[in-house]
Amino acid sequence: MVSEHAIARVRLGHDDAEREYVVMSEEPDGTLVLRPDTAAEAIRRRLGSAPATVEEFEAEYGRVLPPDGEG
Repeated sequence: MVSEHAIARVRLGHDDAEREYVVMSEEPDGTLVLRPDTAAEAIRRRLGSAPATVEEFEAEYGRVLPPDGEG
């Protein structure tokens, strides 16, 4: 069974060194345990990149064919 729950994310940093983190747990004293956010969206934001458009993809790899009905 899959359950859905919100993932708490925080941004920390100063100047140009801002990073995104995921809250792993909160200790009884209020201490937060963090890990770097490794979601694809967070990595793209860190790198300042975006997914390629269809036109950019086709320029690099050739024409995109219609689905062939396989899986």
